Amino acid sequence: MGIFREYDIRGIVAHDLGPDVVERIGRAYATLARARGVHNVTVGRDGRLTSPALRNHLVAGLTRSGVNVLDLGLCATPLLYFSLFSCDVDGGIMITGSHNAAEYNGFKM
Repeated sequence: MGIFREYDIRGIVAHDLGPDVVERIGRAYATLARARGVHNVTVGRDGRLTSPALRNHLVAGLTRSGVNVLDLGLCATPLLYFSLFSCDVDGGIMITGSHNAAEYNGFKM
């Protein structure tokens, strides 16, 4: 089973979602975003122990590909959604494992 789902990206951290894969996800998102005129996005993360490292690699990919990031830090998913309407951004990514087991994590975009 792959990491790409209908509405998000999910996988086992370090197995499916290693540093290189996560940075590439950031680069791919940034490439598509910039093609649509998006230059500013928010990034939030849940409280999983793996979320800070995923955030670092994701943001590296986003910024290296020309997208500015407003880091919301540790937050609930509804706050990320609220940021889309209350901040000067055109997109957002939430790092969250949702209801999955602790070894999983992922991205809502």
